[in-house]
Amino acid sequence: MDTENKFLSSLSYLSIFFLPIIFPVVVIALTSNINHPAAHRNAITAFWLHLVSFLLVPLAFGIGVGATVHGVTASSLPVGSIIAFGFVGLIGIALLALFIYNIYRGVKIWVE
Repeated sequence: MDTENKFLSSLSYLSIFFLPIIFPVVVIALTSNINHPAAHRNAITAFWLHLVSFLLVPLAFGIGVGATVHGVTASSLPVGSIIAFGFVGLIGIALLALFIYNIYRGVKIWVE
């Protein structure tokens, strides 16, 4: 892979720090599958990884708010709230894993 493809591919993954979702879309739009197939393919993968992260954050927030409201209004032991907070914790672990995986892929491509 040439330096330009490495640079674009690596930045597509590392854009999790700046312009997540937007930068991979720009790379997808500006590169073609014929001229820069590696950068195009990596930008598509980075886009989907960023999109999953972007969608999991409001989901976790909504579950957390719902569990808090349920826990406050429940008259007995809020087992549902405890389970919901467990799901929020699992989503947080998944988000951390996706974040680390994006960094890993960006550095791995650049080092190759």
